[in-house]
Amino acid sequence: MQPKMSDVAKRAGVALTTVSHTLSGKRPVSNEIKQRVYKAIEELGYHPHIVARALATKRSRTISLHFPAPIPDIFKSQTGFVISAAETATSEGYPLSLWTAPKDVQELLRMIEQSFIDGTILMEIALHDLRVGTFLERNYPFVMIGHCADNNGISFVDLDFDYALHTAVKYLVELGHRHIALINNASSLYEMGMGYVVRAKQAFYQAMQGYGLVGIDRFCDPNEQAGYEVTTALMAAEPSVSALLIANEWIAGGVIRALTDRALKVPEDVSLFAVAAPPLAEMTTPTLTAIDFPAAEMGRLAATMLISKLEGKEQEPSQLLLKPDFTVRRSTGPCRRP
Repeated sequence: MQPKMSDVAKRAGVALTTVSHTLSGKRPVSNEIKQRVYKAIEELGYHPHIVARALATKRSRTISLHFPAPIPDIFKSQTGFVISAAETATSEGYPLSLWTAPKDVQELLRMIEQSFIDGTILMEIALHDLRVGTFLERNYPFVMIGHCADNNGISFVDLDFDYALHTAVKYLVELGHRHIALINNASSLYEMGMGYVVRAKQAFYQAMQGYGLVGIDRFCDPNEQAGYEVTTALMAAEPSVSALLIANEWIAGGVIRALTDRALKVPEDVSLFAVAAPPLAEMTTPTLTAIDFPAAEMGRLAATMLISKLEGKEQEPSQLLLKPDFTVRRSTGPCRRP
C-alpha cells in the first residue's frame, strides 16, 4: 500500500501539519525536524504528488540548474558545481533538476510558468546573455554562477579572473619567467562572449603589461589531444616560452606530453600553472601548481542565494567574486632558460 502523509508524521514523531509545512514551505520548520521528516519520507518511500502540491501552493519547491552543454562535459570540471548545488538545495527541501539542453529560453520559461520549477541557477554565462535579459524582463527568480557585463540587480557568484590571472603571472614573474603564454579555452567560447574565457584573456594581457612583458595566447578545445596539438605548434613558433598558463585542466596531459616529445622537462625547462585544476592537479605527473578553484563552494553559494530569494530573505542582490589561494606543486620552478 502506498504510504500516506500521516504515515510519515507517525514515523517522524511529528504532527501531520508539520509534515505539510515541511513539504510546502508555508511555515518555518527547524532543520532538525526537516531532517526527521525527510528521513521518514525516504524510509517509507513516500512520494507526495508534486503537481497537486504545486497547484495548491503555487510553488513546486523545485529549482533547476541550467548548464547548456552536452552531458559528457558536465562530468568534468562542472561536477563540483552540480553536486554541491544539489546537496545544498536538497538539505533545504528543494529538489534540484539539472538541465543540459542548449540555451532554449522559451523552454525554460514554459517550465517556470507551469510551476514545475520555482527558480533557476544559470551557468555558462556570456557577457551579454539572452537568458538573463529575458528572465529580468519577466521578473523570474534566478541567480548565476558567472556574471555578465552588466549585473545590476542580479545575484551571482564567480571566480575573480582578474585576481586569478594576475596572481598566476605575478608568481611566475617572481620565479624569473619573462616569456609566458596562456592556453585559453576554445575559440568558439570566446566568440560567443563566454565571460570566463574573455576575462581570462583580458586579465592575462593586463597582468603581463603591468610587468612590461609581451604575452602570448592560444585557444584550445577542452581535450588532451587538442592540448597536445596546440602546445606543439606554440612551442615550435615560440621556442623561448618558459612558462605556460592553462585555463582548462583537461588539456594538461596533452600539454605535458607535447613538451616531453620536444625533450622539454617540467618544470626544469617549462613551468605549468593551471588557473582551474583541482582535483586533477594531484593526478598529473608532475602535479600541477594551480589556483584552488572553488567549484563546490560556488555551487553551494548559488543554491543558497536562490533559496533565499525564493523565501523572501534576500534584502539586496548578493554579488560575490571569490579570490581563492593557489597551491604550489611540482609543475613550477625558477626559470633556467635564457
